[in-house]
Amino acid sequence: MKTFFIVADVHSFYDEMIAALNEQGYDRKDPDHIFVCLGDLLDRGEKPLECLDFVNSLPPKRKLLIRGNHEDLIEDCIYRRSFLYRDLHNGTEKTVVALSGLSYEQFYEGDYRPRVQAIQEHPALQRYLSDLVDYAELGDYILVHGWVPRASESRGRDWRRGDWYRARWANGMEEWKNGVRPRGKTVICGHWHASWGHAVIDKSCPEFGPGADFSPFSRKGILAIDACTAYSHKVNCVKLAFPEENRR
Repeated sequence: MKTFFIVADVHSFYDEMIAALNEQGYDRKDPDHIFVCLGDLLDRGEKPLECLDFVNSLPPKRKLLIRGNHEDLIEDCIYRRSFLYRDLHNGTEKTVVALSGLSYEQFYEGDYRPRVQAIQEHPALQRYLSDLVDYAELGDYILVHGWVPRASESRGRDWRRGDWYRARWANGMEEWKNGVRPRGKTVICGHWHASWGHAVIDKSCPEFGPGADFSPFSRKGILAIDACTAYSHKVNCVKLAFPEENRR
Protein backbone atom coordinates (compact mmCIF):
# COMPACT_ATOMS: atom_id res chain seq x y z
CA MET A 1 0.00 0.00 0.00
CA LYS A 2 1.40 3.35 -1.06
CA THR A 3 0.39 6.67 0.54
CA PHE A 4 0.44 9.73 -1.70
CA PHE A 5 1.02 13.12 -0.04
CA ILE A 6 -0.34 15.75 -2.41
CA VAL A 7 0.51 19.46 -2.43
CA ALA A 8 0.02 22.16 -5.05
CA ASP A 9 1.25 25.65 -5.88
CA VAL A 10 4.10 25.70 -3.38
CA HIS A 11 5.63 28.68 -5.20
CA SER A 12 9.05 28.37 -3.52
CA PHE A 13 7.59 28.48 0.00
CA TYR A 14 9.72 25.56 1.13
CA ASP A 15 9.17 25.89 4.89
CA GLU A 16 5.39 26.00 4.50
CA MET A 17 5.49 22.91 2.28
CA ILE A 18 7.57 20.93 4.77
CA ALA A 19 5.30 21.98 7.63
CA ALA A 20 2.24 20.73 5.72
CA LEU A 21 3.92 17.42 4.87
CA ASN A 22 5.02 16.91 8.46
CA GLU A 23 1.53 17.65 9.73
CA GLN A 24 0.20 14.81 7.57
CA GLY A 25 2.89 12.40 8.74
CA TYR A 26 5.04 12.32 5.62
CA ASP A 27 8.39 10.53 6.03
CA ARG A 28 10.77 11.05 3.11
CA LYS A 29 12.67 7.91 4.17
CA ASP A 30 9.58 5.68 4.00
CA PRO A 31 9.55 3.83 0.64
CA ASP A 32 5.75 3.67 0.79
CA HIS A 33 5.36 7.46 1.05
CA ILE A 34 5.01 9.17 -2.34
CA PHE A 35 5.39 12.93 -2.68
CA VAL A 36 3.07 14.56 -5.22
CA CYS A 37 3.13 18.16 -6.42
CA LEU A 38 0.38 19.40 -8.73
CA GLY A 39 2.59 22.00 -10.37
CA ASP A 40 3.88 25.51 -9.69
CA LEU A 41 6.66 24.40 -7.38
CA LEU A 42 8.62 27.60 -8.07
CA ASP A 43 8.22 31.41 -8.35
CA ARG A 44 7.15 34.06 -5.84
CA GLY A 45 8.75 32.68 -2.64
CA GLU A 46 12.29 32.94 -1.32
CA LYS A 47 13.45 29.30 -1.49
CA PRO A 48 13.31 27.89 -5.03
CA LEU A 49 16.64 26.09 -4.64
CA GLU A 50 15.49 24.35 -1.47
CA CYS A 51 12.31 23.21 -3.23
CA LEU A 52 14.31 21.88 -6.19
CA ASP A 53 16.81 20.12 -3.95
CA PHE A 54 13.97 18.45 -2.06
CA VAL A 55 12.13 17.03 -5.08
CA ASN A 56 15.34 16.08 -6.87
CA SER A 57 16.55 14.16 -3.82
CA LEU A 58 13.59 11.79 -4.03
CA PRO A 59 13.89 8.56 -6.06
CA PRO A 60 11.70 8.47 -9.20
CA LYS A 61 9.35 5.87 -7.70
CA ARG A 62 8.70 8.06 -4.66
CA LYS A 63 7.56 11.23 -6.39
CA LEU A 64 4.96 12.33 -8.89
CA LEU A 65 5.36 15.78 -10.40
CA ILE A 66 2.61 17.42 -12.45
CA ARG A 67 3.45 20.28 -14.79
CA GLY A 68 1.88 23.62 -13.89
CA ASN A 69 1.54 26.86 -15.81
CA HIS A 70 4.52 28.32 -13.94
CA GLU A 71 6.72 25.55 -15.28
CA ASP A 72 5.59 26.63 -18.74
CA LEU A 73 6.30 30.26 -17.84
CA ILE A 74 9.87 29.64 -16.74
CA GLU A 75 10.63 27.62 -19.87
CA ASP A 76 9.10 30.33 -22.06
CA CYS A 77 11.16 32.98 -20.27
CA ILE A 78 14.43 31.08 -20.58
CA TYR A 79 14.04 30.40 -24.29
CA ARG A 80 12.93 34.00 -24.91
CA ARG A 81 16.01 35.23 -22.98
CA SER A 82 14.14 38.20 -21.58
CA PHE A 83 11.48 39.19 -19.07
CA LEU A 84 7.95 40.31 -19.84
CA TYR A 85 5.61 41.98 -17.37
CA ARG A 86 4.06 38.59 -16.60
CA ASP A 87 7.48 37.28 -15.53
CA LEU A 88 7.79 40.09 -13.02
CA HIS A 89 4.19 39.80 -11.83
CA ASN A 90 4.26 36.01 -11.46
CA GLY A 91 7.67 35.77 -9.81
CA THR A 92 9.43 34.01 -12.68
CA GLU A 93 12.13 36.68 -12.82
CA LYS A 94 12.73 36.16 -9.10
CA THR A 95 13.30 32.45 -9.63
CA VAL A 96 15.66 32.98 -12.59
CA VAL A 97 17.77 35.45 -10.63
CA ALA A 98 17.89 33.12 -7.62
CA LEU A 99 19.00 30.20 -9.80
CA SER A 100 21.75 32.33 -11.34
CA GLY A 101 23.44 32.62 -7.93
CA LEU A 102 23.87 36.36 -8.46
CA SER A 103 22.48 39.35 -6.63
CA TYR A 104 19.94 41.49 -8.49
CA GLU A 105 22.63 44.12 -9.05
CA GLN A 106 25.05 41.57 -10.50
CA PHE A 107 22.38 39.94 -12.62
CA TYR A 108 21.34 43.19 -14.28
CA GLU A 109 24.84 44.54 -14.79
CA GLY A 110 25.26 45.00 -18.54
CA ASP A 111 23.32 42.68 -20.87
CA TYR A 112 21.38 40.29 -18.66
CA ARG A 113 19.96 38.15 -21.48
CA PRO A 114 22.83 35.63 -21.62
CA ARG A 115 22.30 35.05 -17.89
CA VAL A 116 18.66 34.18 -18.51
CA GLN A 117 19.65 31.81 -21.31
CA ALA A 118 22.26 30.16 -19.08
CA ILE A 119 19.50 28.90 -16.78
CA GLN A 120 18.78 26.35 -19.52
CA GLU A 121 21.82 24.51 -18.21
CA HIS A 122 20.93 24.71 -14.52
CA PRO A 123 21.13 21.04 -13.46
CA ALA A 124 18.58 21.16 -10.63
CA LEU A 125 15.98 22.98 -12.74
CA GLN A 126 16.49 20.76 -15.78
CA ARG A 127 16.26 17.59 -13.71
CA TYR A 128 13.00 18.81 -12.21
CA LEU A 129 11.53 19.81 -15.57
CA SER A 130 12.45 16.46 -17.10
CA ASP A 131 10.40 14.64 -14.44
CA LEU A 132 7.14 16.52 -15.12
CA VAL A 133 3.98 14.96 -16.55
CA ASP A 134 0.70 16.57 -17.65
CA TYR A 135 -1.50 14.41 -15.45
CA ALA A 136 -1.63 11.18 -13.47
CA GLU A 137 -4.39 8.76 -12.54
CA LEU A 138 -4.74 7.01 -9.18
CA GLY A 139 -7.74 4.73 -9.13
CA ASP A 140 -10.78 6.98 -9.57
CA TYR A 141 -8.69 10.15 -9.11
CA ILE A 142 -7.15 12.33 -11.81
CA LEU A 143 -4.29 14.58 -10.70
CA VAL A 144 -3.82 17.79 -12.69
CA HIS A 145 -2.71 21.37 -12.25
CA GLY A 146 -5.64 23.49 -13.50
CA TRP A 147 -8.20 21.07 -14.97
CA VAL A 148 -8.57 18.43 -17.66
CA PRO A 149 -8.86 19.64 -21.27
CA ARG A 150 -12.37 20.21 -22.56
CA ALA A 151 -13.67 17.68 -25.06
CA SER A 152 -14.40 20.50 -27.52
CA GLU A 153 -10.72 21.48 -27.46
CA SER A 154 -9.58 17.90 -28.07
CA ARG A 155 -11.99 17.59 -31.03
CA GLY A 156 -14.16 15.06 -29.27
CA ARG A 157 -11.27 12.81 -28.38
CA ASP A 158 -10.37 11.51 -24.96
CA TRP A 159 -9.45 14.34 -22.56
CA ARG A 160 -6.00 12.79 -22.12
CA ARG A 161 -5.14 13.87 -25.66
CA GLY A 162 -6.36 17.44 -25.29
CA ASP A 163 -4.65 20.82 -24.98
CA TRP A 164 -2.82 20.59 -21.66
CA TYR A 165 -1.10 23.96 -22.06
CA ARG A 166 -4.49 25.68 -22.01
CA ALA A 167 -5.92 23.35 -19.36
CA ARG A 168 -3.15 24.31 -16.93
CA TRP A 169 -4.53 27.87 -16.86
CA ALA A 170 -8.13 26.85 -16.15
CA ASN A 171 -9.94 27.55 -12.88
CA GLY A 172 -10.84 23.97 -12.04
CA MET A 173 -13.65 24.94 -9.69
CA GLU A 174 -15.28 27.06 -12.38
CA GLU A 175 -14.88 24.27 -14.94
CA TRP A 176 -16.45 21.82 -12.49
CA LYS A 177 -19.28 24.28 -11.78
CA ASN A 178 -19.89 24.56 -15.55
CA GLY A 179 -20.19 20.80 -15.93
CA VAL A 180 -16.76 19.94 -17.31
CA ARG A 181 -16.46 16.72 -15.32
CA PRO A 182 -14.81 13.44 -16.31
CA ARG A 183 -17.44 10.77 -15.71
CA GLY A 184 -16.92 8.67 -12.59
CA LYS A 185 -13.73 10.47 -11.60
CA THR A 186 -12.63 12.96 -8.97
CA VAL A 187 -10.18 15.58 -10.21
CA ILE A 188 -7.62 16.84 -7.70
CA CYS A 189 -6.31 20.20 -8.85
CA GLY A 190 -4.41 23.30 -7.87
CA HIS A 191 -3.75 26.56 -9.75
CA TRP A 192 -6.74 28.55 -8.50
CA HIS A 193 -7.06 29.48 -4.84
CA ALA A 194 -9.57 27.25 -3.02
CA SER A 195 -11.13 30.30 -1.35
CA TRP A 196 -12.72 31.08 -4.74
CA GLY A 197 -14.86 27.98 -4.46
CA HIS A 198 -15.88 28.70 -0.89
CA ALA A 199 -16.66 32.32 -1.76
CA VAL A 200 -18.21 32.10 -5.25
CA ILE A 201 -19.80 28.63 -5.32
CA ASP A 202 -20.71 28.19 -1.64
CA LYS A 203 -21.00 31.90 -0.84
CA SER A 204 -19.87 31.00 2.67
CA CYS A 205 -17.03 33.49 3.12
CA PRO A 206 -15.10 36.27 1.40
CA GLU A 207 -12.58 35.29 -1.26
CA PHE A 208 -9.79 37.25 0.46
CA GLY A 209 -9.39 39.17 3.68
CA PRO A 210 -10.73 38.35 7.15
CA GLY A 211 -12.77 35.16 7.17
CA ALA A 212 -11.47 33.84 3.83
CA ASP A 213 -11.24 30.05 3.72
CA PHE A 214 -8.18 28.60 1.96
CA SER A 215 -8.81 25.02 3.04
CA PRO A 216 -9.40 22.45 0.25
CA PHE A 217 -12.62 22.85 -1.72
CA SER A 218 -14.13 19.37 -1.86
CA ARG A 219 -17.29 18.30 -3.66
CA LYS A 220 -18.35 15.26 -5.67
CA GLY A 221 -15.92 15.12 -8.57
CA ILE A 222 -13.45 17.78 -7.40
CA LEU A 223 -10.84 18.44 -4.74
CA ALA A 224 -9.14 21.84 -5.22
CA ILE A 225 -6.19 22.37 -2.89
CA ASP A 226 -4.36 25.59 -3.84
CA ALA A 227 -4.05 27.52 -0.57
CA CYS A 228 -2.80 30.72 -2.27
CA THR A 229 0.36 30.31 -0.23
CA ALA A 230 1.87 33.70 -1.02
CA TYR A 231 -1.20 35.25 0.64
CA SER A 232 -2.23 32.69 3.28
CA HIS A 233 1.28 31.47 4.21
CA LYS A 234 0.09 27.88 4.29
CA VAL A 235 0.21 24.88 1.98
CA ASN A 236 -2.61 22.36 1.83
CA CYS A 237 -1.58 18.71 1.87
CA VAL A 238 -3.97 15.81 1.33
CA LYS A 239 -3.07 12.15 1.38
CA LEU A 240 -4.47 9.13 -0.43
CA ALA A 241 -3.61 5.46 0.02
CA PHE A 242 -3.60 3.12 -3.00
CA PRO A 243 -2.18 -0.22 -4.05
CA GLU A 244 0.82 0.50 -6.28
CA GLU A 245 -0.80 -1.06 -9.34
CA ASN A 246 -3.46 1.70 -9.37
CA ARG A 247 -0.88 4.33 -10.30
CA ARG A 248 -0.81 5.25 -14.00
